[in-house]
Amino acid sequence: GAFHTELMRPAQDELSRALDAMSDRMRPPRCAVYFNVTGKRVPAGADPATFIELIKLQLTSEVLWEPTVKAMVMDGVKDFFEVGPSKQLKSMIKRIDADAFKRTENVPV
Repeated sequence: GAFHTELMRPAQDELSRALDAMSDRMRPPRCAVYFNVTGKRVPAGADPATFIELIKLQLTSEVLWEPTVKAMVMDGVKDFFEVGPSKQLKSMIKRIDADAFKRTENVPV
């Protein structure tokens, strides 16, 4: 598919405008947020200005899934939830960390 490629540039431009328009109303996150565009964590309480650009990049950038999951495990994340009809992410977690796989729950919607 086109996700995470330059083909998503029009959607990224629209998302960028929407985020910029509401940036002054955004609040700091209440928990850590991991961005798969960097594979790194943004801590709870971070100024939204520090991660708005990361949100924008998510649409057209490579997904650093394995580094993101490994960072979460190293940071002590214990429970993983996949929300949606399939178990694709859970199966990818299985290849990264067996213990994390055992603690991954699927939540159908």
